[in-house]
Amino acid sequence: MISFEKGIKIEGVPFHLDARTKVDFSFVSHAHFDHIAPHRKVLATPETLLFFRHRYKKVVARALPLRRKQTIGGVKVELFPSGHILGGAQILLEHRGKRIVYTGDFTLSPGWTSPPAEIPKSDIVIMESTYGLPRYQFPTREEVADLICRKTEETFAQGKTPIFLAYPLGKSQEAAKLLGERGYAVFVHPTIFEICKIYARCGVEFKNLDVLSNQSTARKAVIIPPYLWRSRMAAQLAPKKVFFLSGWGLDEGSRQSFKADEVLPLSDHADFAQLLAYLEEAQPEKVYTLHGFVEFAEILRQRGFDAQSLEAPLETPSLKINADGVKFLPSLFNPKS
Repeated sequence: MISFEKGIKIEGVPFHLDARTKVDFSFVSHAHFDHIAPHRKVLATPETLLFFRHRYKKVVARALPLRRKQTIGGVKVELFPSGHILGGAQILLEHRGKRIVYTGDFTLSPGWTSPPAEIPKSDIVIMESTYGLPRYQFPTREEVADLICRKTEETFAQGKTPIFLAYPLGKSQEAAKLLGERGYAVFVHPTIFEICKIYARCGVEFKNLDVLSNQSTARKAVIIPPYLWRSRMAAQLAPKKVFFLSGWGLDEGSRQSFKADEVLPLSDHADFAQLLAYLEEAQPEKVYTLHGFVEFAEILRQRGFDAQSLEAPLETPSLKINADGVKFLPSLFNPKS
């Protein structure tokens, strides 16, 4: 029996999976704020625990490195990389004769700051499916990298500062790594810089990186959290051009939704083709979908998978029907990116 309430609960498994409110014991797939809570006890990768403790100082933690098997309460457990952010992990549970995989947020696109995702064989997959509609087909990471750098050069040529809006954990480090490696000087907001230091402790090095304060940003790329782009600090960075880094950039109208000059489709989630590719390789007998569009489960059934949605969306999305099908225009603060 698999259910979703405070988080994912599997009958007979002694912990939740990504519980959203405080529980006694939860596996945490990664440390984005919509996947963590001040649980009494946590199971996660060592890297995720570093980020978790950056937010919640006191927690009883059980660290499990990738690809190391443990038995917890009679259930065999193993973690595999998800490719989502540093420390992000899928969990494989061998329970009652079944191999159950919960993907958490994942992508099959190789990132610049985290190991690539793997696809373990499974009987049951509980799949994060944020972009589960055919219209969501992302460019390759290299194409997105070239686009970000081209926009940076164009903005410099206009005598402006390129400001990239990216969530403090994960997307910001990807952008900082890319831009620094391409030779650009990068200033990041102090909250992002603190997380970059944790990345450095885990062996991820950044080039040409400094913390944003009162220095000149002429011919510098700046990365700040989305919620600060209308702050006094951002206002002082004129003239500027603002880019939001999000997979929702594929949606027509996303620029107005995010209140940015442009939205560039850098995502740390699987697109529609990757969701299907994952299942084709895993070959599960049952699929539970989670997050995103409830229509994805029906699409999978039409393709021969035994699939059902584990939950209705926690927040009703704004849906528009046009010639391209359904599209979702999230708010500026939507944590899924």
